[in-house]
Amino acid sequence: MTNKPNQSMARILTLALGATTAMWVFSYIALLFSGKTGGEVLFVLAALCIPVASRHAKSRIEGAWIGFVSALINLLLIGSIVGGQAPGDMLSLGALWAGGLFVGSIALGVVGSLLHGQLKDCTCEMDWHVGFLAVASTLVFLMLITGGLVTGMEAGLAVPDWPNSYGHNMLLYPLTEMVAQDPEKPGVFFEHAHRLTGMFVGLVSLIMVVCVWFWNANSFVRTIAILIFLFVCLQGLMGGLRVTGLFTLEQNRELLQPNLLLGIVHGVVGQLIFASFVFLCAQFMANRNEAHNATKRGDLRWTSLLCLAMFLQLILGAAYRHTMGDEVLAQKATHILYTHIAFAVIVLVFAIVVGIRYMGRGNITLKKTGVLLHILVMAQLLLGGGALVVIILAKGDSTVPLYEVITTTAHQANGALLLAASFLALAWATKCNNGASTC
Repeated sequence: MTNKPNQSMARILTLALGATTAMWVFSYIALLFSGKTGGEVLFVLAALCIPVASRHAKSRIEGAWIGFVSALINLLLIGSIVGGQAPGDMLSLGALWAGGLFVGSIALGVVGSLLHGQLKDCTCEMDWHVGFLAVASTLVFLMLITGGLVTGMEAGLAVPDWPNSYGHNMLLYPLTEMVAQDPEKPGVFFEHAHRLTGMFVGLVSLIMVVCVWFWNANSFVRTIAILIFLFVCLQGLMGGLRVTGLFTLEQNRELLQPNLLLGIVHGVVGQLIFASFVFLCAQFMANRNEAHNATKRGDLRWTSLLCLAMFLQLILGAAYRHTMGDEVLAQKATHILYTHIAFAVIVLVFAIVVGIRYMGRGNITLKKTGVLLHILVMAQLLLGGGALVVIILAKGDSTVPLYEVITTTAHQANGALLLAASFLALAWATKCNNGASTC
């Protein structure tokens, strides 16, 4: 059992992270429609995220802390607002914006907590440790979508330098330039937004490691948390070196060496990080013991084969997405595509077998996991077919059509969900065959 201080801290972190993640999503979409009424409405909705989340706080103090933590995370965006100004002006404006951010966020958190009485008192039924890891997993999934949009828009090299952005400190790259839609800098918004989201994930991963260490988890879970954090750091490094090819602050594209292989590895590791977050979340679920006790001999072998097949399929998919637009690698990309399509049959078989095995167990958690696997693998086949069709239709176009970006990104995102569901199935089987409690 976890003590009340731990639950209170987990509740604050969960609600603050959830509110901030929702704010970033609304703001991301709003910036795509900047200058339009819809964009302004979305910005208003973003501001309402804190009081909505704080309605679940147990006290005004918790509400204030929710606002404070949210503001602390949102400091990542202040630099973009004041960036491009003279150093002295940037410092004074930054202090003003930061002060307003903290005061406003804390006030909204307190206001939201005052509305707690209108909710049914169900907060005691929720394990906020699981909630925090679930929200963190959602954030990583959203980062995968932003990365998928970058690849789909062929904007991976839109910003030539790293860790800077067009000579600016990454956190100080002006928002006005980011959304300017300059024809000489196409795709900058998508690439730079992905970088900022990656920094958000890095910060949350660090918080996650500290929390897991203090939430009485055993060495197995702590090791997973540490490995996730290390891979998140490695992922950021690979993302940067994919653009530059070497450690440099140079902006001249002719002097840089973009690394295609790192781009592929970057895409693969990102999805593995998401699946690992889901695996870690499963270790904290209250029904974990019942679920792993309901698994039978052979489940670990089948789920391991499914995860391995998904991993290989992920490599093929990432390799194709990063080579399909390269004229030099066009023939290799075609071979990769055919292999990817053929290997999908193997993934389908393993997913169906694991799903049937789990649905045949007498445990509701395993049944739901089995159903989820079947739904996701069928959806993936449909999206894969759709992605193939739109790629063929768009072949020869000078620009990537929107319908291709949406379809291919949806295929990638659903693939990430299928990989995560496979890891979830593995979590139940692993705990059963270990015969050891993980928390």
